Amino acid sequence: MMGRAVVYDLARAADVSNLIVADFDRKRAEEVARDFGRGKAKAAFADVRDTAKLAWILRGATSVVNCTQYNWNLDVMKAALRARVNYLDLGGLYHMTRKQFALDADFRRIGRIAIAGMGGAPGTTNIMARFLADSMDRVDSIDVFNASADLRRYDSPIAYTFSIATILDELTMPPIAFRNGRFIERPMLSDPVIERFPEPIGRVTLRNSIHSELGTLPVSFRSKGVREVNFKINYDPQLVGLIRNLTEMGFASREPMPVNGTRVAPREVLLALLNHKAPNVSAMDVETIRVVVRGRRDGRRVAEAAESTARYTSEPAISAVARDTGFPASIATLMLGRGQFSGVGVQAPENVVPLEPFFEELAKRHMPVRHWKLRAGRN
Repeated sequence: MMGRAVVYDLARAADVSNLIVADFDRKRAEEVARDFGRGKAKAAFADVRDTAKLAWILRGATSVVNCTQYNWNLDVMKAALRARVNYLDLGGLYHMTRKQFALDADFRRIGRIAIAGMGGAPGTTNIMARFLADSMDRVDSIDVFNASADLRRYDSPIAYTFSIATILDELTMPPIAFRNGRFIERPMLSDPVIERFPEPIGRVTLRNSIHSELGTLPVSFRSKGVREVNFKINYDPQLVGLIRNLTEMGFASREPMPVNGTRVAPREVLLALLNHKAPNVSAMDVETIRVVVRGRRDGRRVAEAAESTARYTSEPAISAVARDTGFPASIATLMLGRGQFSGVGVQAPENVVPLEPFFEELAKRHMPVRHWKLRAGRN
């Protein structure tokens, strides 16, 4: 779902000549290449566990945009290293993001860049944080909010607009927060806050969830003195309740257990069922990503916010979350290929992607960034 948005946006660029849509499911790859590639894309079978064969597919490309499940990030990065191509992905849910920086020296050695978390959240959120923080002498805290609403009504509580495997992890893995200059674990869906977003999202409650921004923002703004970084998201209460009940019954366990003479991992069975039962229709969603930075400027406490809103499209059928995740990755890929920025090693988006040109490209795709000042105290 995210990959088709990347393919669609890249294919519209006049200076993109060839695209390869590679996937373990060759049929799905062919469908995406045909429906979203504007005649520039061809499909290929890829097994990311086979580094040599994946590197052969990537060889000669300017960049690879990794839209696979985040647990494959290191595998795709190793293939990119072997093929000597630039690399971008959509995030790593904190733990994977941290692991990816271990390949920094390898990418520097081949003179290529790997951008970890170049989607919407993470990605656009990180760049908005940079935009807000750069005007401050000191940064005290960074709050990242991800709010959405789906206007389509489903018969089942398992409808979703991005990877159900990622959603399952976000609802079952302990959230990481940065408090008082230290990384700490927080309880699941803890520390609720109420925020108002553009309609039709409106007033929603957001809670802690594990996310990639925590893997880079505390490090990127360490020199500014940042002491607190949080990520919060709103999920449908019905979906949260379902996942919680299934988790308590053990369905989120990755440990294989014996069933009628064979061993199966409950989580794999759950994922298969969720994917099988999910409605086969495109979401009619709206998503807003917002960043609030508090700090000091000229000795005074200041607080500022920035946000970007995406809406679904019917022609082509691309959900809001796919647009604001896939399009930023495409934008960064195009900017990199056009020489609008450069770099080597594994990098966070907030440290390499130029702010204003990136925001201009978002606006062209009807996802402009809005910026305003807040009262300096906590709201």
